[in-house]
Amino acid sequence: MLLSPKGASRSLAAVFTPIKSRGLVDEVCGRIEQAVETGLLTSGQRLPNETELAAALGVSAVTAREALSQLRASGIIRTARGRSGGSFIADNVLPSRERALTQLHELSRLQIRDLALHYQAIAAACAGVAARRSDAADIATLRSFIPAEDDDSLSWRLALSEFLLEVAAIARSARLARELIRLQADLGTLTLLPCADSGYRGRTGVILEDVAAAIEAHQPAAAESGVKALIAATTDWLLTEHAKRY
Repeated sequence: MLLSPKGASRSLAAVFTPIKSRGLVDEVCGRIEQAVETGLLTSGQRLPNETELAAALGVSAVTAREALSQLRASGIIRTARGRSGGSFIADNVLPSRERALTQLHELSRLQIRDLALHYQAIAAACAGVAARRSDAADIATLRSFIPAEDDDSLSWRLALSEFLLEVAAIARSARLARELIRLQADLGTLTLLPCADSGYRGRTGVILEDVAAAIEAHQPAAAESGVKALIAATTDWLLTEHAKRY
């Protein structure tokens, strides 16, 4: 059974959805490695067994076996024997700021802006629909994903991701939710970087409260504007950091 870290159920579910290009060991490995990098899979966490992994990703058992072997060889996972055995994320594997910076600087400023523009459009659409469809239970769940001021950067990043995915869930649009998940995967480790900045956390914390209030008050325009401001804050931070390297 796959164990999910607290507050990462929706994001983590995206890790174990079918891969369209079947039989690609590297793609399976990349999916797991990215989940480790973004903190969705954490040290000591158990992976599905070969059969479960193959079924979840839509690949053959041979592909799943080869991927687990490759991940084991690279030190991403470890394997334990016995009744409580299985494949687990290695104890010394942590998200890396250095690797996130590498990803950032492999992108051009135009690529960063283009990705952010697409992300804004999808997330804002989710927020607008959510503001029309929300009820009291939805709002209570949404507010549970607003991080505390003293949360660490990894917890903050997970909370931001889950907050937006919960907005999509309130919108009750499977298509919008799938696209939002795909865009979050494209962003990968990048969103870890600004979450280490206390100023960024302070700004986005206020924005999250505003978005929740707008959805509760059934104000689509305000909800859309708030989500756009949230993603703009992330984009501005990344572009500022990107500029330091050139």
